[in-house]
Amino acid sequence: MKNLGMTAMAKAALLACALVPSTFFSAYCFSDQEGQEGDQEKNSFGIRYSYSCMGLTWRHAFNALNQFEAFIQPMATDPVKEFNFYGGRYIHNFPQTEFPFTPYIFMGVGMSTYQNNMPNPVLNENNKLNKCLGYAVGQGVEIPLSDKLSFSGDVAITRLNNEPDQMLGIIRLGMGMHYTLK
Repeated sequence: MKNLGMTAMAKAALLACALVPSTFFSAYCFSDQEGQEGDQEKNSFGIRYSYSCMGLTWRHAFNALNQFEAFIQPMATDPVKEFNFYGGRYIHNFPQTEFPFTPYIFMGVGMSTYQNNMPNPVLNENNKLNKCLGYAVGQGVEIPLSDKLSFSGDVAITRLNNEPDQMLGIIRLGMGMHYTLK
């Protein structure tokens, strides 16, 4: 069982290294392939809700296909199980012309905090704060509401290494609203 926790740490570390681009990688993958002039890098800010926590996001678009999103979700919406998440994710878009939305896939890493405010005396639980490293992969859609405002919704499989001998897996539904600065 201890190997399971170490495997999660190793996968999360490899995923974090994969998200940090090298010079060649960023010049090749993050450059605009069509060579359109005037298409500048975009930053957007927004709010995000996913599985009993909400917070703020910052998204940087390298081009029409590749984005990086950092988020901080310190506001727990469940008073019994306080769950917060902090991290980042790489987003790859699949632009569509037939539909009014853009599907995307993503992978991300982050840290989670969890506290159960109603301990179970039978299981000898207390309400201590637990911190754990996690990673997620998922898919979603982004719907532009105007040229600067968009709405996104996604689903992710998230793995959290909450104990040295345990892994917690959850399916997280998320949604967000972003305002793009040009």
